[in-house]
Amino acid sequence: MGKCKYCGNDAGLFHSKHTDCEQRHLNGIARIKKILADCFDSKEDFYLHQNEIRSICLESYLSEDTCRNIYCQVFDSAIEKYLDDGIIDAKEEGTVARFIQFSELPQHLLNANKSLERVVQSKVIQELLNGQIPAPKITISGNFPFLLGKNEHMLWLFRDVTLQMQKVRRETVGRTRGVSVRVCKGVYYRTGGFRGRPVETTYMQHIGTGSVCLTDKNLYFHCPEKTLKIPFSKILSLDPYSNGLGVQKDGANDKPMFFENLNSWFCYNVISNLK
Repeated sequence: MGKCKYCGNDAGLFHSKHTDCEQRHLNGIARIKKILADCFDSKEDFYLHQNEIRSICLESYLSEDTCRNIYCQVFDSAIEKYLDDGIIDAKEEGTVARFIQFSELPQHLLNANKSLERVVQSKVIQELLNGQIPAPKITISGNFPFLLGKNEHMLWLFRDVTLQMQKVRRETVGRTRGVSVRVCKGVYYRTGGFRGRPVETTYMQHIGTGSVCLTDKNLYFHCPEKTLKIPFSKILSLDPYSNGLGVQKDGANDKPMFFENLNSWFCYNVISNLK
């Protein structure tokens, strides 16, 4: 006889769960998600529903791991919703802080999908809009290859960023016209002329993977293959994408660059407000 993975009682031959138990389990997940989501929307204190959530967990066979996953999913969705209008305001920030206290989840779980990181980045942008120089508490682990200038403040550090730069490939394409005349064994001479035209094609060349340091004055990049310092005043245009940031400097010979695997929304707003 199989055991029900929810209630632990006999589930019948070749069965691992009761249909009713599974439905109760799924309903419990949905109920907790709604309670937490409503608290994020209304800014209501999560602790007011603590006993209700505990009861649902018990009657719906929800393990601690399942509850943690529910909390993380709701947190990610709430941060996404808060950022729909641009930045997280003071009331929303207070609700986020209260949820972190209520959930007792470690930071690495809350930041599994970069949600906690985006909360801090939103605060940095808010301080910039208020005319302040942000001073986020950033823990630097590993190598820090950047030498900042006097009175220059680091706002963020991105790791594992890939740099691509636009390159131009030039070649001549065309064809010859005429006939081949044998001069000696294995050697031929082509009479006629060659008509060709130059063709240029552009492509993005992989430069290397390294770190990006964003300060209140410059964007720095360092990898074993290349080091860059880009003053905000020299940036002509910024193109944010879902997977990175396109940057065009104002030099006549400067080609477009693409920094992959950083938060383009954050970088775009920081640079735009400090240029």
